[in-house]
Amino acid sequence: MSSVDIREFGIHDGISEVIVTTMSKDGVPNAAPMGLHQKDGRLYLRLFNSKTLDNILEKPLATANIVDDPVLFVRSALSDIGHEGIEFVEGFPVLKGALAWIRFECKVRKGEDISVVELSPVSGAVNSRTVKPINRGFNAVIEASVDATRYVIFREKKYLERIGYYDKLVRKCGGAQEKEAMQLLYELIGE
Repeated sequence: MSSVDIREFGIHDGISEVIVTTMSKDGVPNAAPMGLHQKDGRLYLRLFNSKTLDNILEKPLATANIVDDPVLFVRSALSDIGHEGIEFVEGFPVLKGALAWIRFECKVRKGEDISVVELSPVSGAVNSRTVKPINRGFNAVIEASVDATRYVIFREKKYLERIGYYDKLVRKCGGAQEKEAMQLLYELIGE
């Protein structure tokens, strides 16, 4: 049994939005935002066929990076954050500036379109215990990022309309970082 208590990292029942870093068998890191699911004592990811899933199948490890940077969420959702945004801890990629990270061993139940990755924590670190109240603008950036990834794939107008709704929330409730993140999001989706 692991000595890592995920509650110390703020992970509780429901879905926690994190940026997952993985590494290919050739040592190439990847970062992508994901929902970390906890339900009935199980911790897992639901993954579509993707680079993240390919990496986990090749090297069954993943790191959940807990961050509060909305620009980083958008960059990792819609582009490559590059090596300058990653450091290696215990030989595995972690995001620079992560408030905390948890490394997991992964066990994959492969599906045709969606696979379930069971997670077992093996190590972690809390780098900063920042106290931050809920910001509706930050949350709107996260929701807009989810819709942006779907818009890039499907090019359906409904996703663009939802992004517009979240953009209004960011302009009303967000700070400079959230507004920068939304501007970047629109640039990266070509709108």
